[in-house]
Order: sequence, then C-alpha cells, then structure tokens
Amino acid sequence: MGAQSPLPREASLVRIISQGLIRPTRAPGPVEAVSSLLAVQGQQVGAIPHAILSRCDGAGSDVAAAFNQSALIRSWPMRGTVHVTTRADHHWLREALVHRYGAWIDSTRRAGTSDEALDRAARLALDLIASEGPVTRARLIGAWGEAGLASSSPEWIPSGGGPRPEGINRRHLIVRLHLSGVLAQGPVGANEHLIVDASALPASSTGAGGAEGVRHGQPGHRQALAEIARRYALGHGPVSAHDLARWTGLAVGAAHGALEDAVESGAVGGAPALARLGVDPRGRGRLVDRAQAVRRPDPQALYARADWADLLADHRRAASATFFLASFDELHVGYRDRSCLTDEAGELLICPARNGMFRPLLVDSGRLVGVRPVAEGLIMAAPAPSARLQRDVASAIARMEARLRR
Repeated sequence: MGAQSPLPREASLVRIISQGLIRPTRAPGPVEAVSSLLAVQGQQVGAIPHAILSRCDGAGSDVAAAFNQSALIRSWPMRGTVHVTTRADHHWLREALVHRYGAWIDSTRRAGTSDEALDRAARLALDLIASEGPVTRARLIGAWGEAGLASSSPEWIPSGGGPRPEGINRRHLIVRLHLSGVLAQGPVGANEHLIVDASALPASSTGAGGAEGVRHGQPGHRQALAEIARRYALGHGPVSAHDLARWTGLAVGAAHGALEDAVESGAVGGAPALARLGVDPRGRGRLVDRAQAVRRPDPQALYARADWADLLADHRRAASATFFLASFDELHVGYRDRSCLTDEAGELLICPARNGMFRPLLVDSGRLVGVRPVAEGLIMAAPAPSARLQRDVASAIARMEARLRR
C-alpha cells in the first residue's frame, strides 16, 4: 500500500456537522452534547465548558450545573487520558475498555501499589466521601498520607533514569480507583472536579451488551465495542479504524471489527445508520459512499452517519463558518488522521513544544486558521488574513467568551 493521501476538506466539513458544531446538529444542552460524541476529552479542566458549549445551546453555568448534579462525569474511561462522559455511559464504557490498561496496572503493582493497598485506599476514600461529601484531590491525598498510604513524592515516576519515589504513588491510587469504578469526578471545584463515590452511577449492565457482561472475554463485550464504534462514528465521522483505535486505545483490528459490526447493525433507536465511505478515486477531493465490506483495517476506509451527503449538501455553508474551539477540542484530538483540518505547520501552531499541551483553535472553511493561547493572544496561521476572516474570527471569539461568562 502506498503512502496515505491527505483527507479532502469535505471530510473536515462533515466532521464539523457530525460533531454538532452547527446549529442544525447542535444539542439542546450539555448532557446531550457529550452523549452525542460518547466522550469529550477533559484533560484541561478550564477548557471543558468551552468544548461542550461549542456543541450545544446554553451557557457556562449550564455546564457547571450538569457536573454539580453528576449528570456529567470526568474520569479515565479510555486511552489513559481524562474524558468527560454522561453518567449513563460512564460504567459500561469504562468496563468495556479497561482491559487496555492491563500493562499499566501491572506496572503500578511493580511500583508498589498492591491490590491490598488499593483496597485500603478505596475504603478510606469512600468513608471520607460519605462523611464530607465530594472531596478535592488534595483532601483525599492528605487522608491517604495520614494513613501512611500515599507518598509525598512527585506524582509521576521519572522515565529517564531518575530516582524512583519511595512508597505508593498517589496518582496510581487515584487513577486505578477510577478505572475500577470506585471513584469518579463530578461537581465543579476551584479549577478541578471534586471526587465522588461512583457506585451511585448507572451500572454497566444498563449499557449495550451489559446484561451479559461487557468486559473483555464476557459475552456482551463485542456488542459493547460495536456500540462504542457506532457512537464514535456518528459523533465524529468520517473516521477510520485507525482513528477509533487511537481514540479508544483499542487494537486496530478490534476497532475495525467494531466499526464493521456497527455498520451491519443498521439504525439503532432514532439515530441514523452508519455507512462506509471513501475518497473519490478520480482525485476530485470528494467523499463517496462505498457499499462493500472492508475486509481488513485500511486508513483510507471511512465510516460516518449514512445521511452525511444530504447534511453536507444542506449545511455546507454553516459548516464552512468560523469556529473558536477549545484547547484539546475533539475536532482535533478526536482523530489520528487530522490532515483534512491542518498540515504539519498547523500541528506545530497548535502544539509548538510537542509536549501534549494544545492551544485553542480557530477554524474557517474546515481548516485551521489560527490559535489563541491565553497568555499570548491571537496567532494566525497566515501572515495576512483577509478583512473578512479577521472580522469573523473576532466575532466567533466574542460570542464564545460571552457564553462562558454567563
């Protein structure tokens, strides 16, 4: 197979439509906006309201209220990265993908976080929450420290040959208790989400395949993966198996199988079915439907909602508008292949230090046109943006900032 060709700009426009960034596909509120994407990256606490509001009606206070009611949950359901899910999706999604953390969990045991220590930490955490209500990370770590559980050393074990901290790594305790479904994060605190008892959230049996067990090796696991693939493709499409693999942490083969299962399952509930897509082989820079099954993972085989072409025809102009999006926004980080959105120069503009810290995005006509880091102000990708673009960028920023203040 030759080198993969960049995705056409049409792919970016369809992704904008699928993600609910235009009014006709926008969600009525924060919970529906997150549900429509299945999960939204939540690594940077301050960027979460921006990311959610870009996809729904309402204001910053509505997002905070959804978290305060634990209708939205922040945790580590997949890929080792913090994501926001709805309370309904938290446990079944976590259980369907927790096997992908196996090697990391084993490494924490070798580093000193035994299962016995984890059980003790869980009991202390749940007792503290029962007594005080949702707690800050610092309060929880302090309680563990008083009990002789958590080390006061740095949370990250050095990977470059530096000294290893003594005792139990406190980050290991926190993440493993989230992965095991003991803890989650909900109510909004001071630049953090407070930690709560996750047992009050709907059990994994309420999700796809849950009655049969959704963990790897259980009868409902395949159905759960198909539901993950379906929801991901509906909310992010067009996507490839490689995109889904990166988003979830699944192996590419498992991601491919889940997408094919999702296509074959047809429409579910009131949502549209999925379709297989490709790029026009005649080189016209367009997406086209393809009916045949994809026999093996192929980064050029795409999946999206079956009504994508009608939506694009009806809403191309709206999708081509100017958007001010959050740092770590799903339109960028939700894919392995971002070539329809930007090029290598744009990637460096988004993340100049290549350290995983991304800047807020400005997108126009489906392409990255600039970034707006908080401390530096607006940085445009082109040296001489048109008067129209400057005006639309300023307007997009002002609208979002006004919503965030409400």
